[in-house]
Parts: sequence; C-alpha cells; structure tokens
Amino acid sequence: MSSNINVELVRHRAREIRESQGKIRSYTAQPDADFFADERNLYTVMHLLLICIEAVAGICNHLLAKTAREAPASYAECFEGLRELNILDEPLQNHLIQMARFRNILVHHYRQVEPERVLPYARENLDDFDNYLRQVGQFVGRQL
Repeated sequence: MSSNINVELVRHRAREIRESQGKIRSYTAQPDADFFADERNLYTVMHLLLICIEAVAGICNHLLAKTAREAPASYAECFEGLRELNILDEPLQNHLIQMARFRNILVHHYRQVEPERVLPYARENLDDFDNYLRQVGQFVGRQL
C-alpha cells in the first residue's frame, strides 16, 4: 500500500456506500407491488445506487492517483487500473464496469430507464459493493 493513500477518505466513502446499501435493502425488501405503488421508492433507490457507484468511483480514482499516479478517463478505465494493480479480481472488475454502464444510463438517459429493471438490479447487485470494499480494504490494510 502507498503511504499517500488517505485512509480516512476511503473510509468516509465506504460509510456512504454502507449507509446507502442499508437504505436500498430497506426499500427493496418490499413486495414488488408495494415498491412500484409509490414512484418515490424507485427514484430513491436510483439515487441511492448513484451515491454508491459514485463513492466506488471516488475510492477508485483516489487509489489510482496515489499508487499508479494516473487519472483514468472513465470509470471502466479506473476499474481496469485497479485490476492491473491486483487490487480487484477480474470478476469484480467486470461487474463494476457493468455497474458504471448502469450509472451512465441513470445519469444521462434517465428518461429511458426501465423501472422494472431497477428493482431487480438493486436486489441482485449490492454484494458487488461488499466485495469491492473487502478487496480495497485488503489493499489498504484496513477493514472498511
């Protein structure tokens, strides 16, 4: 691990992820009909997913800046960089690249988001955040 890494910054972003994950789990625990009965549930989960993904990217950018001294041009490049440094395993790198694509749809094409895809996505992909924090935590030598 590079001594230049700001572990407190990484921990702060990890807390953002964990707090948002907890809220997402609460919303997505509802039966589908209840979840979709109030559109605020959908928009809240979309926003919480964005918070998580942005925090993941923030950690990624910080680690690359402090270890590889590079600034990736995209989230995909960032995750590829962490893979090259053996911080992430390949399956997680691929999941995170897919997550970045999902984020781009939420941010840039939000009117095209298919609501019926958001709920299963949120239910099925939260473990990727846990895996990310575990692998990054191993690298920085701290539990996140």
